[in-house]
Amino acid sequence: MRNSTWAVAAVAAVAALVLSGCVATASDADVASPPPATSAPVLDSALREQLEAALDEGFAASGMPGVIVGVWFPGEQEWVAARGAADVETDEPMARDNQQKIGSITKTIVSTVMLQVIGEAEFDVRLDDTLDRWYPAFPEASNITVRMLLNHSSGTGEAGRAQVDRICSAPYAVPTSDELIAVGAATPRADFAPGAGFEYANTNYFLLGGILEQVTGDDLATLIHDRITEPFGMERSRFAPDGTVTAPLTHGYSGFCPELGDPVDTVDWSNGESWAGGAMVSTLDDLHAWGEALGDGAGVTPELQAARYADVAPIPGQPGAAYGLGTGLELDVETGCVISVTHAGAEPGYGSNLAYYPATGAVFAILGNGDGGTGDATTEVLNALGPVLRSAVLGSTTEPCAAPWG
Repeated sequence: MRNSTWAVAAVAAVAALVLSGCVATASDADVASPPPATSAPVLDSALREQLEAALDEGFAASGMPGVIVGVWFPGEQEWVAARGAADVETDEPMARDNQQKIGSITKTIVSTVMLQVIGEAEFDVRLDDTLDRWYPAFPEASNITVRMLLNHSSGTGEAGRAQVDRICSAPYAVPTSDELIAVGAATPRADFAPGAGFEYANTNYFLLGGILEQVTGDDLATLIHDRITEPFGMERSRFAPDGTVTAPLTHGYSGFCPELGDPVDTVDWSNGESWAGGAMVSTLDDLHAWGEALGDGAGVTPELQAARYADVAPIPGQPGAAYGLGTGLELDVETGCVISVTHAGAEPGYGSNLAYYPATGAVFAILGNGDGGTGDATTEVLNALGPVLRSAVLGSTTEPCAAPWG
C-alpha cells in the first residue's frame, strides 16, 4: 500500500473503476455537462452472465473473504451479486442489508454538508475563507482555504505509517478531533505551496469537520444525520467514530497488523483515527441511495455543484483523474465531460467504492471485507468488472457538452 496507509489507498483507487476509453487532464477550470445518452442501457441476460463471470474472476483474485456489488440504472434496472462470507467463523454469506465500514466514501458526505452550509446565508463560511479563522496555529493557516481542504490541494501532509502504527497499538481508541488535527499539524507538509498541488490527507477533512462544528454549533454526527442520512433515506448508515456496526453486519479481516493476527477480525475496532475523513458505516442499498443523491446535487446549490466539479486538483500519476470538492472525477478527452463521480474507501479489514455516471444516471457500488494488508483488495474486482460494464454505464452519445454542469 502506498505510504502504508489505507487512507492513501482510498484515493489511489479514487477512480479505480476506470470504465472510460479515454479521459482528459483535469487542469481546465470549466467542466462541461454530460452529453445526453441516445439510448437507455439494458441489463439483459447476456450482460448479466458476463458480469457474473467477471465477478467470479475478480473475487478469486482479490483474496477477500467476501464481496457484494451492485449496479443500478434509472427505470428499476439492477444487478446485485455477492460472493463469499460475511463471517468466516459461521460462513454466513454476504448480503445487501449487511452494514459495514465504508472509509473515505465519508468524504463525499462531509464535503456535501460543507457545500450545503456554504450555500446557506445564515452561516458565515465561504470557499475562499482561510483556515486561520478557525485554526490560526495550524501551519500555513493564513494561506489555506476551505476550497483547498475540500480538494486536497492544501499541502497538508498525510500521516502514513504513523497512522497505521497508532491503530495497531490501540485499535479501540477514539481520539478527539483536536488530537487528530494536532497530529496533522505536526506532520511534514507536501513540497508545494497551498493550492499548487495535490496531497491526499485525512487532516484536510478533520479540519473541515472542525470548521463545520464551529460554524453551525452542531456536532458532525448530527449534521450528517439531519442533512444526509435521514433526508436521503439512508436508514442503515451512520457516522460512527466508535466503529460500531449493527446486525446484520459484515466482519472485516485485515492484514495491516500481523502482530494482532493475520488476518485479524476488525469488526469491533473503532473508526476514531478516520473521523471526518472516513468514519461512516453503511450498506449496499444505502450507497445506491447516496450515489443517486450525490449525482442529483444532494441539496447543494447549482453554483456550488458546478464548483464541486470545476475546482479540481489533478491526481499525480493518474492521467485524466482529478479530485474535485469532495469527489474523485474522470473527464472525457473529447468533450471535457465528467465521465464519473467516484470515491473509494478503505478501513482496516474493509474496502469499498462508489461511482455515479452522469451520462446514464447509473450508480455502481462495491463492499468487500478484506484489505489484503494493502487496502487495495477490492481493486481486483473492479478491474475484472470494468471492461464488462464500460459501455453500459457510459452509454452512447451524439452531442458534445456545451454548458457547465450545474
